[in-house]
Amino acid sequence: MNHYRILFFTSSLRIGGAERHLLNLCRWLRSAGHECAVCTTSAIEDGLEKSFLDESITIFRLPLRSLRSLPSPRVVSGLRRIGRDFRPHLIHAHLFHGEVAAAFASMVLHVPLIATRHSAGLEFRGWRRHFSRAIAPRFSECIAVSREAAEEAFSTGYRRGNVVVIPNAVDPGRYRPIEGHERERRRTGLVAELFPGCIIGPFVLIGSAGGLKPVKNFPLMLRCAARLLAARPRCSPVPELRFVIFGEGGERESLETLSRSLGIDSCFSFPGARENLESLYSLLDIFVLPSLSEGLPMALLEAMSSGVACVASDVGGVGEVLADAGRLEPSGDDDAFTASLRDLAMNEDKRKELGRRSRVRILERYNVDIWGERTLSVYESAIGHRSRP
Repeated sequence: MNHYRILFFTSSLRIGGAERHLLNLCRWLRSAGHECAVCTTSAIEDGLEKSFLDESITIFRLPLRSLRSLPSPRVVSGLRRIGRDFRPHLIHAHLFHGEVAAAFASMVLHVPLIATRHSAGLEFRGWRRHFSRAIAPRFSECIAVSREAAEEAFSTGYRRGNVVVIPNAVDPGRYRPIEGHERERRRTGLVAELFPGCIIGPFVLIGSAGGLKPVKNFPLMLRCAARLLAARPRCSPVPELRFVIFGEGGERESLETLSRSLGIDSCFSFPGARENLESLYSLLDIFVLPSLSEGLPMALLEAMSSGVACVASDVGGVGEVLADAGRLEPSGDDDAFTASLRDLAMNEDKRKELGRRSRVRILERYNVDIWGERTLSVYESAIGHRSRP
């Protein structure tokens, strides 16, 4: 088997879906006997650096305040140093600034180049769209995580024959269900941490994870929570409802303000970003993805692999993966989301069945071994094409 050294370029290493995708890919490649290094164009430490370093993955930092600084002597010498230290066979770009930096790096290092497109309608708009069309010919191949992401790649300069759809995937050994007494013990501990001082009785924990930004449409989840809590009688055999969103971002203050104005702040928690999500997903009873736009979100795949019943917006590649293994609702439809959440909150058997189907779906179609082998075949094609006369 060929041994490859893959140099990744990314805009950041914050705790987000594209960044966790990259971490999973590095883990898989290392397990398959290849070497990985990551170059981030962010000037600050974001959040996942420690996870990469814990996996012994080299991180290079090439801070870019502006794309105009790419041809500067500082950047060129930095790229040459990275080339001397790592000697990559291939450069693999992620996110817009990662693509631009990688395209320039491939000219400096004379190394073949591919990209992954993680979403549609978000990063490559306006002037970025035109910039992407200018640099697209430098890329040998493009991987898209969904059909919508592939269509955007075509519209921003990639030829159809050079774009392949490879859906995201997760490690089902890392994201797995927890059963029985251990799960209840950890759930009780988590709720005590998230809602200090509350009396813990029977409860249903409804949660989500992701960057606190407009495209995730988390206000819908808060509005649904307010309606569900208002409809629950005070003296009711129905379990209490608790809500949590794991994540950080610019919308945090407005979400907390909305929570207070809806009168649900005692039942809704915003604990910030967590690196140990693999130990938290399985403690949820229901996972919610209310996004306005997505590629194929890692958080959804991770929750499904953890055996959690999921309710999600039918956007991007979500419908392809969730289908009959969860509840798909129209994006932005408060009534539909509220009805699905109410139905699942009231019915433990339905939750368990959807969680079982979700886990099976991941094992059969979206596990890292299938995904890693397909990605490796793209690498071999790009490297082989460059080596042919």
